[in-house]
Amino acid sequence: MSLSGNLSTMDLAELLQWVTLGRKTGTLTFIRDKTKNHIYFREGLIVSSRSNDPTKLLGHFLLFFGKISEDQLKHAHEIQQQTRKTLDKILVQEGMVSKEEVEKALVSRTEEVIYDLFLWEDAYFHFSTDPYDLEDLMLINLNLNTLLFEGVRRKDEWKRIREVFPSNEVVFALVPNSDLKSLSLTALQKKLLFLVSQAKTISQMILEAHGSDFLVNYELFQLYQNNVIEIREAPAPQPPAADPAKLLSRGLELMQARKHAEALSVFQETRRLDPANIRVDEAIEQAERAICEDYYRGSLPAHKVPYYLVPESSLPRYNLSHEEGFVASRINGSWDLKSIVMLSPLREIEVLRIIDKLLKAGVIALK
Repeated sequence: MSLSGNLSTMDLAELLQWVTLGRKTGTLTFIRDKTKNHIYFREGLIVSSRSNDPTKLLGHFLLFFGKISEDQLKHAHEIQQQTRKTLDKILVQEGMVSKEEVEKALVSRTEEVIYDLFLWEDAYFHFSTDPYDLEDLMLINLNLNTLLFEGVRRKDEWKRIREVFPSNEVVFALVPNSDLKSLSLTALQKKLLFLVSQAKTISQMILEAHGSDFLVNYELFQLYQNNVIEIREAPAPQPPAADPAKLLSRGLELMQARKHAEALSVFQETRRLDPANIRVDEAIEQAERAICEDYYRGSLPAHKVPYYLVPESSLPRYNLSHEEGFVASRINGSWDLKSIVMLSPLREIEVLRIIDKLLKAGVIALK
């Protein structure tokens, strides 16, 4: 039996309990904007999860908690390409992390995917009983009932946070003469305080930390409540949305004309206005794949290695965004484009666009 709907009209806890109490086997998929999450069930128990959010990939999750370095993750990905083994097995075999640490990370990763869903007030979902291949998944055994309480708690906490931090574009400042010595700061809070001192936005901090919306916002909120940081700058409200009529058909016309970038822009606006439209989600995936293939076939072959044509000290005058600066910081003259894409918490198309921009600006070249 399949089931589809929107979280704006069906409570997430009720949906998850419907799967659990019915001891159902299948895949529960959630789609919102660019993010697609899959929860895999077997007789009502969660056995695995997948997400196209890079921060929810196992490697980036371990990076966020400081269990591995970027160099170690790059090495593990290289082995994975040669052997086709799953990343968790490679990390253990290479001695980068213990089996227990990987198992704990896999459980925590799936928990975070589910906890994030409690913060999605408007998202399309679909439950399918179509078979899935267990060999393609990193398996866990998770009882959903233990997650519901924490998910509801986070939903309440998120409302409190958003009342103070209206978006991820908030900029903070350190409170003068704050008593840091009296506080027991976590490793993440210390890193966030350093980023606050650099006037980073919340979205920039999420990127730098390889973290998630809730975990970074939550730690910042604790610092705010303890009078360690204060809001320096908050964004203006967004203007009302445009009429989505005829956008999808216009995007499909652009795809037929091989104007993939223009089509993607139209599809993304359509999905923002109509998130439950499956056709739009499929069209976006096709457009993004086409754009990436265009890059790889053209100016950005995956095996090429980018290197600087200008001194790195001159980068500030190019006014790079925080995403562009992050990708630029991973250019070291030895990592090829494929490695930089894999190690970035940004999506593939976003990394390639940044590399292409740096190439056209004469900041870098490829060898």
